[in-house]
Amino acid sequence: MRGKASFVDMNIRRITPQDYLQLFGEPSHIYNSVAFNELNRHKCDDIHHLISEDEHGKPRLGLILGERGDVLASPFSAPFGGVEQIKQQRVRQYIDFVDSLSAYGKTLGKEIRLTLPPHIYDRDGNVEKLLCALLTRGARRVATEYNYHYPTERFQSYVEFLPRDERTKFRKACKAGFGFEVLGNSADDIARAYGVIKKNRESHGYPLRMSLDDVLVTTEVVGATFMVMSYEGEDVAAVQAFDVSPEIVQVIYWGDVPGYSALRPMRFLAYKVFEYFAGKKTIVDVGPSSSDGIPSLGLCDFKEEVGCVLTPKSSFVL
Repeated sequence: MRGKASFVDMNIRRITPQDYLQLFGEPSHIYNSVAFNELNRHKCDDIHHLISEDEHGKPRLGLILGERGDVLASPFSAPFGGVEQIKQQRVRQYIDFVDSLSAYGKTLGKEIRLTLPPHIYDRDGNVEKLLCALLTRGARRVATEYNYHYPTERFQSYVEFLPRDERTKFRKACKAGFGFEVLGNSADDIARAYGVIKKNRESHGYPLRMSLDDVLVTTEVVGATFMVMSYEGEDVAAVQAFDVSPEIVQVIYWGDVPGYSALRPMRFLAYKVFEYFAGKKTIVDVGPSSSDGIPSLGLCDFKEEVGCVLTPKSSFVL
């Protein structure tokens, strides 16, 4: 990559977490914050807080990488990472940043892995410009995840955005008699919601990457919302969501327990989640419906059936 023409003379420099925080105290999303990455420091060998500087020593872009063996990764313990910018930067700064980042990795003998946020997290072009720069410099795209979100501006006309054959299922779910409760953030409330999610994951054979202790500790630095849906006094579905930016809330986990599928509980749960966040957030990110770029077609169908929109989330290797 360094053999190609560079647009500006830019260097990458490693700085302390404290100095990085001074420069990027308000990141575009929580997973790029110093606090979140320091919370998860034990999950990697080391953390590299990097900034790029122009020929005058002026900071331009920032990136946090977690070191694990021969890999430097952003993120190392989150759904996505990416760069932050001091202010809106031009394309040339991003292309040279990719060159400098590649050289940094080669100097240390380590591979660079980046998972970019979906474009809904783009702040003044920081996602799209990095994506284009990576492609320009020949970075290898290793996966593109099928990520879905719900624009809350749709909620006032919720039914109109549902496929016609899904509207009957939704109305049936509304008549089933489900209860819905937004919980507090006490340890007992979090454990209650987590227990429902755990049953859901176990019933499908899906991994549950966050332990209850992980969730409890994370809520100390990340705003979180926990919800439970009940039927005849039994908890049958739950939601765990994080405030990842001022405009976006991300559903980390949601799901129902076995035995109630005929009542369409997830249709009603999705509706109540979107209802709750309408007016509070502009977007509800409901996360990927794929693994290593391979879509779960049933999950893709469900998210589209409740009115969500598909956006890609790409991972690259330098």
